[in-house]
Amino acid sequence: MSAVLGPIHFWLYGKIGNQEELTAALADLAQQNGWMEDAGKFCKVLPPLETVIDEGNIHGWLQAQITDAETRYADLVMQILAGDETRMDALLAGAEQFGEGHAVHSGSPEEVYQAFDDFFVNGMPCDRVNAKTGSDEHHVSWEMTQEIHGQYWHGNSAPYYALRRSVMEGMLKDSGYLLSAADEFHYSIIRK
Repeated sequence: MSAVLGPIHFWLYGKIGNQEELTAALADLAQQNGWMEDAGKFCKVLPPLETVIDEGNIHGWLQAQITDAETRYADLVMQILAGDETRMDALLAGAEQFGEGHAVHSGSPEEVYQAFDDFFVNGMPCDRVNAKTGSDEHHVSWEMTQEIHGQYWHGNSAPYYALRRSVMEGMLKDSGYLLSAADEFHYSIIRK
């Protein structure tokens, strides 16, 4: 990989920043509900990329940031749920509200799909996790070709995908589109 920062590096770092915002929102929810006193320890504010990145190891540094963000997010959610599994409903509502704060405005199905691709961390760009399986003027379908999130969830990534779906539904709330998910790896955006 080149030792020069380019648009793709800022794009990926922005996606990591979105993950950090979601972690902070759920940590705040945990503290507000009295589930954890120290939920803030899972949060991290990202400084400007150009001020912190190891330009001699751009790829490795970004991968380490993904691992760190995904690990802290998973640890936060698992600790919240370890106290009481019924808290998941509140986490799902919080995730949907977070998604509403990052609303996707109406556009073509391709534009809505691109908004999701620009928002969520799906490993490194070279991992090519999302693969479109169909599209027309009314929908876009895709599959996740790899399970890249489960490694952070100690074998139970179901909470990750449930929360992700809630964020996506929140993002689509006023967009004129619905999200359909056959399972944790196959999705469609469908015009209402």
